[in-house]
Amino acid sequence: MSKVRTMIAATGLALAFAASASAQIDPRAQRERNAFYLQQDVNRQNALAAQRELSAAQSRYNAQLTLRSLDEAAHPPTEPTLRSTLPPAPRGPSAGDMASDIERMERLTDQALAASNARLRAIKPAS
Repeated sequence: MSKVRTMIAATGLALAFAASASAQIDPRAQRERNAFYLQQDVNRQNALAAQRELSAAQSRYNAQLTLRSLDEAAHPPTEPTLRSTLPPAPRGPSAGDMASDIERMERLTDQALAASNARLRAIKPAS
């Protein structure tokens, strides 16, 4: 029985030493891991800073455009503007032209109706 107790005790001590050895962390690996995480954090902060700078530049640009348009609206140009020397484009036929066109259309319509009536009379005799 003492052999069994000795073996159990030896096994327990071996497990205890193995557990404590595996629980220890390699300092070099930990440093490398920390340096990697630190570099990731620095990169993230740089990206955020660049994004903030871009947003600020866009806001400044929009503000300048707005101020420029307000300034132009507040101060109209003092120099005379050039006007076109071309005659104005005609807006359509005059009233006299329209009246003669209407008379012509009525005359053509009456002639077409008279020709159609003459054809119908020629086809069937009057009853």
